[in-house]
Amino acid sequence: MNIHEFKNLGMRKCVSLVSKAWPQVALHWRNRSLFRSAWARVGRAIWLCGVSMVFLLGAWHALTTAGFVPSYRLQWQHMANAQMTRQAEQALQKANSTALSLTHVQRNDALLEYQSQVDELILAWPNSAFRTQLIHRLQQLAQTKNLHIVQMKFTPLPDEQGFEAGALDFSLRGSQAATYAYWQSLNQLFQNGVWPKLIWRLLPTDEYSLEGQINLLWDAEDAFTDTGVEIQATSQVKAKNLSLNERVLPDHSVAQMRLVGTVQTLAEPHPKLFWTILQSGRQISAVRPGQYLGIENRLVLSLDAKGLWLGDEFGQPSTLLAWEKVTP
Repeated sequence: MNIHEFKNLGMRKCVSLVSKAWPQVALHWRNRSLFRSAWARVGRAIWLCGVSMVFLLGAWHALTTAGFVPSYRLQWQHMANAQMTRQAEQALQKANSTALSLTHVQRNDALLEYQSQVDELILAWPNSAFRTQLIHRLQQLAQTKNLHIVQMKFTPLPDEQGFEAGALDFSLRGSQAATYAYWQSLNQLFQNGVWPKLIWRLLPTDEYSLEGQINLLWDAEDAFTDTGVEIQATSQVKAKNLSLNERVLPDHSVAQMRLVGTVQTLAEPHPKLFWTILQSGRQISAVRPGQYLGIENRLVLSLDAKGLWLGDEFGQPSTLLAWEKVTP
């Protein structure tokens, strides 16, 4: 069976089906009178227009999909997607800007707090009462910079030209910026200090090590000025005007006491008399020669570069309270 015979067979089948379904229509079709009426012609025109529109829309869709003809719908979709992308980028930039602003404010607050701590230290320097809290304040200053303290000690030295002298030794580890900023703070704080040693080096662990020693001079005559009294009150140092017969720290043992500093009194008739500041546990008190100390009732004799000498029951030197952590 060739194609022509197949088409004729198909046509006959369609005509037979239409004749069975609509015999009236089939009859008019065979007599060629189906489209003689006006309504039949209108229906045929509508059908032909509909089929033509279907073919045209299909061809247009094929051309726009293939890209031969620009599609305004696709352009609108692309523009809508681009607008959504820009809005998302703007929201991300706004969030980043807010986070950066918050970080900037926090950093400024931290810098202001750090600078206020340095200013407080500068105001206290070179008051001799500041020595009782020097190590503690410098440790706090290092902690604000996230520095690891390897060593930090203060060693009293012989007096120089009427000033009390001491050497501050320290060793710190941390980031490059933190160690450098800490050295700048110390150099700003102790402007009259002398640096015998200053080593700044990079470690194999990518950390920086800052090791230094600075010799300091203290104004001993300023110990009981307003600034000195205020600093002593802050550090809970109570230098009472005790009588020689009254014991200091009567509930504490001498073996538990530590020598943390000295101050000089300006009271007459002993302008060169020194008060020695002792710490036992969390309590800090001051004693002077001639007073009794601790539950052992040790007599306070004198103070030198080694520390505070205490006498036995016969008044002979038998006990030495050395300086805290170091030997001068």
